[in-house]
Amino acid sequence: MKLTRRIPALLLAMVMLCSLTLTGCKKEAPVGGDQVAVALYELILKDDASKAVELFGYADEAAARKDMGLDGSIYDELADELVTQFTASGMTVSTEQMQEFVDAFMKMFSEVNLTAKVKEADEKAGTAVITCTVNTFDPEALTQAMTDAMTNLDPSILQGGDMNAAMGAVLQAASGAISEIKPTDKTADFDVDFELTEMDVNGKTKKVWVPTDANKFGELISTTAMGG
Repeated sequence: MKLTRRIPALLLAMVMLCSLTLTGCKKEAPVGGDQVAVALYELILKDDASKAVELFGYADEAAARKDMGLDGSIYDELADELVTQFTASGMTVSTEQMQEFVDAFMKMFSEVNLTAKVKEADEKAGTAVITCTVNTFDPEALTQAMTDAMTNLDPSILQGGDMNAAMGAVLQAASGAISEIKPTDKTADFDVDFELTEMDVNGKTKKVWVPTDANKFGELISTTAMGG
């Protein structure tokens, strides 16, 4: 499951690195890190920009998605990146097959809820720690779903000697299994370091708490939800 664990981290890192614009100073109350954590999660993994609109003052959800680099291209880019990684490992899969896998993973994580609260914050120092809580998946259910998917594969595909066809079949089976998995009612917590920065929204400067390491934030979401 190392590949699937990396996907939220990649998504969050791409968004945070490409979307927040640092600008000049203007005094105003900063947007809280707990609210930002939830808004980013809802926007990236649930395709719901309503909280971002409310927090940052965008004109509408389309403007929020565009400004944060989530106007439809990021998921295609992720599929392309994963295809490139597979190719580098000597395995060829189509972008369509990989996109199906990404979509399945996104569907699985759309069932996860994230809440957050400020554990500690020092506005003068520009540092904060946010405690996030997420639903967790049953590791045994995940393993069983993948086992069942592999068991139901046509043996002739795996034994035919065409590694690319076999990998495509495995990827398709994994996509089907992942998309049906739902989280349990159990929850787990993790802490995220945030820093105070400035973001330009519709030409207006806003102080905002953002994850210090976007990639780590995404990794913690996925590993915690998966029981890691």
